[in-house]
Amino acid sequence: MKKQWEKPVLEVLDVKMTMGHTAQMDHLDAKYEAGTPYAKLTWS
Repeated sequence: MKKQWEKPVLEVLDVKMTMGHTAQMDHLDAKYEAGTPYAKLTWS
């Protein structure tokens, strides 16, 4: 018996924020101790 092709159902996701935003960079990705070197901070 041959299977019939069924069109896949796609789910549309509502994305409000992403982590790799390079324009603003005003949110730290984690909590850091005071005095953490700037180069070790990660921003989004």
